[in-house]
Amino acid sequence: MFLSRLLAVLLLALTCNSVASASDFEPSPIVADTLEVSSPVCRSTQFRPQQLIFPAAAIAVGSAGIRSHLVDTRGDREKKTFDNTLQYLPTVAYVGLGFIPGVKHEHRIGSRLMAGVTAFAIMTALCQGTKRLVREPRPDTGAKTSFPSGHTATAFMGAELVRLEYGWGYGSAAYVVAAGIGAMRIYNNRHWCNDVLAGAGVGVLSAQAAYWLLPLEERLFCRRKHSGNSVVLVPTYDGLAQAPGLSFAMTF
Repeated sequence: MFLSRLLAVLLLALTCNSVASASDFEPSPIVADTLEVSSPVCRSTQFRPQQLIFPAAAIAVGSAGIRSHLVDTRGDREKKTFDNTLQYLPTVAYVGLGFIPGVKHEHRIGSRLMAGVTAFAIMTALCQGTKRLVREPRPDTGAKTSFPSGHTATAFMGAELVRLEYGWGYGSAAYVVAAGIGAMRIYNNRHWCNDVLAGAGVGVLSAQAAYWLLPLEERLFCRRKHSGNSVVLVPTYDGLAQAPGLSFAMTF
């Protein structure tokens, strides 16, 4: 009995010391490299109305061209298929550039992955939902899945993610790739011009929406390095079993 109570007292003293240093708590290096947020507030995640100008205009102009091209007059061309793979290049650059020493970025890999997955989910939902609703025939096969261009949306989504995360220096190169993908979709006779234009708008809008949602996702899934983190260790004692215990709780 005496030893059990002495152990409980020692445990209480150790707990007090742990709680006193709770504000200095930081995640382990593994967590810090994957889920930690680099800064509480980033300009790229703040909503600004002017961000809607390009995607809204592109989608509006693209929508105005629906059903205005029902006959293909461009003739047969040898189709190039590399756009099926290169459409993902800007997104790969978005995830990977942060690993290159000297490349400045706003978020760590965990946040970049969350933003990328969210943007892809939004883009896919918008593209597939619109294709099913509009049912515009493709210029080559007549399949009613032409509007908007999913390849173009994927490429422009990745390009906008690069711009938001790394700035216009890398973003410009990513946009050149995205524009090339859009041009190849027209060259290959897979899409009309308005399909590509609307796809670009959908891609940019999806990336921006993902970054607007990122602070919320970080609060739900990530731990920030600020004074709001707390760790509480509460000693317990089971009189029936005559044994001390420990209750652990963490808020973030």
